[in-house]
This record gives sequence, C-alpha cells and structure tokens, in this order.
Amino acid sequence: MKYALLVTGHPTQSKACQSALAFAQRIDAHHEHELLGVFFYEEGVAVANRLANPPRDEYNVLSEWEAFHKLSTTPLYVCIAAAIRRGVLNENESKRHELNANNCSDHFQLEGLGTWVELNSLADKVVQFR
Repeated sequence: MKYALLVTGHPTQSKACQSALAFAQRIDAHHEHELLGVFFYEEGVAVANRLANPPRDEYNVLSEWEAFHKLSTTPLYVCIAAAIRRGVLNENESKRHELNANNCSDHFQLEGLGTWVELNSLADKVVQFR
C-alpha cells in the first residue's frame, strides 16, 4: 500500500509531528508498504524551522525528522505559501524576498500545493495528523 501523510499541527502545540513521525517510521520498517512523502501544511510547517531550539530535556522533533529523512530518503515537503507566511524560508526564497537569512532545514523541500495534489492522487491511503 502507498501512503501519503499530511501534517497540519504545530510541533510544539500538538503531537501531530511526533505521531506522524512514528507512523512514517512504521511504514518505512514494513517493506510491503511505501511512504510516498510527507507534506507539512498550515501550522505544521514550523517543524522545518532549524532555528527553533527546544530545551535539551525536551523532544526535538526537527532533529528526529532529519534523522528519519537521512535513513529513509522519504521526501519531506513544506507548503511554500504557509512557510513564507510563518517566516520559514530556504536560501532561494530568502533571496527572492530580499532577506539576508534563511531558516528552513535542508532536509525539507518548499513546494506548492500541486505537490500535495500529486501525492494525494498517487497514494492508496492518505493520513492527516492535526
């Protein structure tokens, strides 16, 4: 079965990012299933902010997603419009908006909603985490 995940919950205000990660890890561990990609939308885009710095005794969801990406090569997409609106920019968008800094983790790709539509159409099952 082919899965696509949609994450809309903020990483510090809900368990959406953590639950989605656990689900993604389980899919990746079972070779009869395929995870086509994870799309972060609305408040979920905050997970890609590499400048967020939780206290050392708290769960660091960004570093866990980055580790997952390194092991699985599953694409991690961040809605570009939602990200820019919330101040999460990669190097290209930072230059395009004439800003001198960027904060989007290199493990995430800024993409439009067309990418989500494509993932949605290719997947047998879509799971949303709020």
